Amino acid sequence: MDPVEIVTKLAQSIRSAVRPHLGRLASRRISGIANSGDATFAIDDIAEDAIVEFIEREELSIAYYSEDKGLMEFGDHPAAVLIIDPIDGTRPAAAGFEACVVSVAYADYTAKPTIGDVRCGCIAEIKNSDMFVTERGKGVRWIGPDGLDQTPDLLPIVEIRDAPITFEVVARPIEWIGVALSEIVNAAAVRGGCFVLNSTAFSLTRILTGQLAGVIDIGNRILRDRPESHPRFAELGGGRSIGLYSYDIAAAALLVAEAGGIATDAYGRSFDDMPLLDTSESNLTSMVAASTPELHAKLLAEVNAGMERLRI
Repeated sequence: MDPVEIVTKLAQSIRSAVRPHLGRLASRRISGIANSGDATFAIDDIAEDAIVEFIEREELSIAYYSEDKGLMEFGDHPAAVLIIDPIDGTRPAAAGFEACVVSVAYADYTAKPTIGDVRCGCIAEIKNSDMFVTERGKGVRWIGPDGLDQTPDLLPIVEIRDAPITFEVVARPIEWIGVALSEIVNAAAVRGGCFVLNSTAFSLTRILTGQLAGVIDIGNRILRDRPESHPRFAELGGGRSIGLYSYDIAAAALLVAEAGGIATDAYGRSFDDMPLLDTSESNLTSMVAASTPELHAKLLAEVNAGMERLRI
């Protein structure tokens, strides 16, 4: 199989294993702590088992890095590494909501691969059947539930007041997120709409479908700009700060860029140099993504202003 086939078929395999368990009470059981420090749910264990079964069945000589297991190698000299979030949106998945996806990215296995080394990726909706496949420099395929290609439909919105946006709150102190994002939320809530979906990869695909114009996660910017916030982040994260990791965006950031959108950290910097195989606190990041450069610039400006308002 070529790289695109690998990420596509693996995403489908994980989805098939997980889908029957959406919304079941047993799926909510916490079974441990992931390599990233986040809680591992029973439904995560099912997804991880599906990864191993696929790699062994296809006899792939490959490595993979996931939220729960960290780095795993199959074969003597893996040529590539898969960056996998088996369920991005575990909490929505456990509740049976639509905001959950499988995310798989493919990169050559170098000593220190970064997001800029990602060659292709696939994001597959779990509850529904849409898939988004991208290859660097070759654009995006949005495959609908009928198997037919759909045309990405990025919203041509340039004003925050018109923009449907989502922002992240899991293990981010809402008392500070609310202050920093207050003007964005106040501007967008009536005409555009503000949503909390708890799945970064799903949210970023909604930029392609035209359902969202902006995706924001400023948790790690608060943590970096205000080091005194660390105890509160650690408290909410169960002992350590958790947030936006490389596996959350490895496929999705490329997807947005190849579709014509823009995704950076909350300082406006590219993700290209972000290490792929690191879930330490120092490698957490933030995000501002938008369907147009104009909207992206205005969201960044408001985030900067919000950080000035924030006094911890």
